[in-house]
Amino acid sequence: MSVDAPAVLAARLRAHRLRDPDLPDVAAAVRHLLAVQGQELRPTLYGLDQRLSPGRRGGPALDVLADGRVLRTHVLRPTWHLVGSDDVRWLLELTGPRVGRVMASTEKSWGLGSPDAAIAVVVDLLAGGPRTRDDLAAALVDQGVLAVDAPGIVLTHLLMHAELRRLVVSGPPAGGRHTYARFDDRVPAGYGPLGSSFDRESAVLELWRRYLPGRGYATVKDLAQWSGLTLTELRAGLAVLLDAGEATEVAGTDGLAGLTLVVAADGVGPAGADAARRASTSARPAAGDAPVADLLCAYDEIVCSYGESRGVLADPRAPEPGRVGAFVHTVTIDGLRAARWRWPARVPATGDVDLDVQWQREPTPADLAAVADAAADLTVHLRGRVAG
Repeated sequence: MSVDAPAVLAARLRAHRLRDPDLPDVAAAVRHLLAVQGQELRPTLYGLDQRLSPGRRGGPALDVLADGRVLRTHVLRPTWHLVGSDDVRWLLELTGPRVGRVMASTEKSWGLGSPDAAIAVVVDLLAGGPRTRDDLAAALVDQGVLAVDAPGIVLTHLLMHAELRRLVVSGPPAGGRHTYARFDDRVPAGYGPLGSSFDRESAVLELWRRYLPGRGYATVKDLAQWSGLTLTELRAGLAVLLDAGEATEVAGTDGLAGLTLVVAADGVGPAGADAARRASTSARPAAGDAPVADLLCAYDEIVCSYGESRGVLADPRAPEPGRVGAFVHTVTIDGLRAARWRWPARVPATGDVDLDVQWQREPTPADLAAVADAAADLTVHLRGRVAG
C-alpha cells in the first residue's frame, strides 16, 4: 500500500478538522490534538475555533483558560502549549526532563545558577492565589533572588523550571493578562488516561494513540520533532501498536518517496487504513471547485506537527514563504502555502477586517475571493470575541 503527497495533505486537513469541522468546543479541539503550540494565544484560539462545528463557533475565547479545562504551560518543547487539564501531568512527566536539558544548554552560557530559590518564592506567593508575571517578578526582586535589571528571558526560564517541576501552571486570565497558579490547584490528581501512576512505556503508547488521529499520516521523525522524544523510544512504542494492529505503515510516493508513514488503523473511517487512503483521495478539490483559503496561525498544528514530511504543504508554484516583519502567519489555498498574513491591529466598526497579505505567487481572482471569504470569517470571530 502506498500514498502520495496530495492524498496525505487531504487526510491531514480532515484529521486536523480544517475540513468538515465537527468538534463541540475549544477544549475538545485541544484534546483532539493533544497539545497545541500556543505562544501567539489569540491567533491560536482562532485556529481552534475554525475546527468547531459551525453552530458551536464564536463563544468567549478565554473561558476554557479561566475554568481550567485547558491549561497553558511549557511541554514537549521549550515553548508554550495549550493542553487539556487531564493531559498536563503525564505529558510533563514524559517530556519535561528533555525540555529542561534543552534549556540548560542555553542557560549555561548565561551563567544562570540553580532556580531553587526563585521557585520557592514563586510557590510561596501563589499560595495566596494566582498572580501575574509582573507580580512574580516584583516578589523575586524584593526577595533579592532576581536582579532588578535582569533580562526578561531569565524570569521566563525561572518560571519554566517551576512548570517543568509541576509546581506552577497557568491560572485564570486577569483582565486579559496571563497568570500563574499552583499546579495542584488546577490539575487533577493522577495521570489522566494512564491512571493513578505513571509508566513511561504506557505514556509513549498514549502519545502515539493521541497524536495520529489528529494528524493523519506522519512519520516517526515527525513525531520525534513534535514531541522531543528520541527515535529509539518512539520506534519501540510504534512496534507495539503495529503488532496490536492499532497502526499501519504506508510507503510514501511522489513527493513523499522514500518515507514510511504511519496512520492509525481506523484511519478516517472504521474500515481501516485503506479506507483512510480512499477517503483522503476523494477529499482532494475537484476540477472547477472554488478554492478554499485557510488563515493559519504561524504555529498552527498542521504546520508544526511535522518535520520530515512537512513538504506536503509546499506549493510548487511558490517558494517557501519567508517571515517578513509582522507577516508571520500562513495563508493556504486548498491546503498549499500561498502567502503570509498578519494579525489585524483592529476590528472595523462596519465591514470586514482589511487583511494584510504578502503573496508568494500571483493570486488568481478565485484566490482573492477565497481570502476575502476567510477575512469575513475572521471578522465574525473577532467580533464574537469582543462581544463575549
